Amino acid sequence: MLIGAPGRTLALLTLGSLAACAATPAPPPAPAPRVASGLACLRDLNAHNISYQVPVLPVSAGGCQVDTPIRAYGMSIRWNQPATMSCQLGDVLMRFESEVVEPNAIKILGKPVVAERNLGAFTCRVEASSRRVLSQHALGRAIDLAGWSLADGTRIDIEKDWTDGGPHGRFLHAVASGACRYFSVVLTPSTNKLHHGHFHLDIGPDRLCSVG
Repeated sequence: MLIGAPGRTLALLTLGSLAACAATPAPPPAPAPRVASGLACLRDLNAHNISYQVPVLPVSAGGCQVDTPIRAYGMSIRWNQPATMSCQLGDVLMRFESEVVEPNAIKILGKPVVAERNLGAFTCRVEASSRRVLSQHALGRAIDLAGWSLADGTRIDIEKDWTDGGPHGRFLHAVASGACRYFSVVLTPSTNKLHHGHFHLDIGPDRLCSVG
């Protein structure tokens, strides 16, 4: 049966719509449920034998504040330097490190991770792309990670190894993809030049999994 001009137009539009739907990527899965903040969060860290301090943060201008702040030298993995953050971020990091970073190191690299390099968590500032919007770092809900060290002394650097075609690169991409199951926002060197050397992980209200 021949299709007239109006019919052909409708058919083409329908096929185009179906193709567009098929090409639309599926949204990233929602992050895993988080423990509540406050004492419930601190109790969860205590139950996992996590060592931390409860810092007294100065009153900051511009609305910077942290819900249930903690200061720690690591969660499941030792950090290169202490970081101050919300207890809720610390609890998510603990699970991410033990359930994503450590298993992927063994699976892909064949060696355990012994240290994680962070570039800081809480800092009172606005977003790099905005002069008005507070960064999730200003609320203690974000951390920047630069890489990991293995038991044999091998260093995995996000800046150097993100584009590596070998096991170092595969490990980083697996860790970044896994992070999307735990954090609301995951930014990587694939996102923009501002993140060429680190992963930005946060538990803020937005949702973005930018892993390339």
